[in-house]
Amino acid sequence: MVSAKTTHVHTLIIGGGITGLATAYALGKHGMHDYLVVEAQDRLGGLCATTRQDGYQFDFAGHLLHLHTPQGKELIQTLLGNNLQKHTRRAFIYTHGMQVPYPFQQNLWALYPELRALCVEELTRLQPATTAPENFEQWCLQSFGHGLCEAFFRPYNEKLWGRPLRELTCEWCHPFVPSPHYDEILQSATHKPTRAPGYNATFYYPRKGGIGALINALAKHVANVHTNSPVTCLNLSTKTAWIQNYGTVHFEHLVNTAPLTTFVNLLEAQEPLKQAASRLAVQPITVYHVAIARSVFPFSWIYFPDKNIPFYRVGLQSSFCTDAVAAKDTSLFYIELPGSVPHTPAHEKQIWTALHQQGIISWEDTKLFSAWQDIPHAYVVFNRQRAQSVPFLLSELKKQGVFCAGRYGRWTYSFMEYSLREGQQLAQQLAKLV
Repeated sequence: MVSAKTTHVHTLIIGGGITGLATAYALGKHGMHDYLVVEAQDRLGGLCATTRQDGYQFDFAGHLLHLHTPQGKELIQTLLGNNLQKHTRRAFIYTHGMQVPYPFQQNLWALYPELRALCVEELTRLQPATTAPENFEQWCLQSFGHGLCEAFFRPYNEKLWGRPLRELTCEWCHPFVPSPHYDEILQSATHKPTRAPGYNATFYYPRKGGIGALINALAKHVANVHTNSPVTCLNLSTKTAWIQNYGTVHFEHLVNTAPLTTFVNLLEAQEPLKQAASRLAVQPITVYHVAIARSVFPFSWIYFPDKNIPFYRVGLQSSFCTDAVAAKDTSLFYIELPGSVPHTPAHEKQIWTALHQQGIISWEDTKLFSAWQDIPHAYVVFNRQRAQSVPFLLSELKKQGVFCAGRYGRWTYSFMEYSLREGQQLAQQLAKLV
């Protein structure tokens, strides 16, 4: 344990996940080394971390690199060098006995004839929207028609988010939900698409070390970082933080990457902010990792919208990470379940039964390894309360000198490239304030 002390830093960074480390890394590139990164857990990375257990390695569900900007690609290449491999997406939707390539809305050819005809008929009835959609349900209906909405979008998203589509807003949809042109959707009823749409048509992943290799590469360039050091209290007026196992820190600038709700509750006073944060919601998930003694047909991930299936997505870690398994001819899956699921033999049996029913495993398969993970902050819920509270919180915190960043620090939905780029942009802003 570090003895209690009082220090002063130019920049205090709360959270040693990908955004916090990327910010510190970029500050160093600007010659600014007077920073302190504090992480509450006993390790760095947050959800961007790799666990090694019994010869297997796995992430917190799927953590794949989607790189779309020259700056993002350059940064990843600088950090990982040759320890990086590009993959082509092999994703599907399994529903009601159909195996439909992803995205569902551009592969109508794979649907049962009756469902395909219904989706086409509903699409031809679509009229150009004259008003902006008020919620996610309206957005789906305006974009894809009633047939596609009921066949996939409603059951899958209500399963994942745990609430009706009309309670969700739709500002998160772009770029995460592929929206092909109307003509492309109709053409897919008779022709397989010639291009793979979506932000994740290809992805990158470290050759060795799992996604934790990226965190390790960042951490090598970050000097002043402390784990097991949760912030217990913050006073923005005096610019003072009290940090367990570290001491009292006075700062000039503050970067927060911890969940926005957690951060606001650390503030002294600030009751209006705490009231706004109390209205925010988050959807937890549970991840079950399992390895079997067989090499299955390779896929990247599969979506499961049907209510009778306990999981909403299954990924095949061993398909893009060769050192994830302890031996050849072994498959390692990550299975994502909505909500907080107890780690019991009964729930494990439900998962295995569903995997067998969907043809992913057979009853003859031998389980070599399994592990559970809980992710309390998995998906920020985009509802009306978020639309009202988050802009207010970020604006008020900015007025008080707080830079909120990252998926949970800004209470948003994003991917890792954005977190890395956000760290770079934050460092540029802070460099101008020196």
